[in-house]
Amino acid sequence: MPKDRTRELFIAPGVMMVIERSSSHPIEYAIVLLVERNGTWHTVRAFDNAHNPHEHHEHRYDGAEKQPPIVTHGAVNDAMYAAEAKIRGGWSDIVRSWENTR
Repeated sequence: MPKDRTRELFIAPGVMMVIERSSSHPIEYAIVLLVERNGTWHTVRAFDNAHNPHEHHEHRYDGAEKQPPIVTHGAVNDAMYAAEAKIRGGWSDIVRSWENTR
């Protein structure tokens, strides 16, 4: 399913969460934490279910390098809620950890 719904939420100056999802079932989604440094946006963390509607991935980034995912299984709505809550509640620690890999 194509992701046809997008929300961009600015969490803090230079920090944005992008939520993309499909409108029809099965729901496909991607939730991405981005940070702006020196005029360029960088992906810091990404959550998705690109391979299976009930298989959820959390990808860390070391600099620009996408790392192997942490994989969980479950309902799409629960996974999307958990990803958004993790970013909202811990974005500063996630960004700080990413900054240490640059």
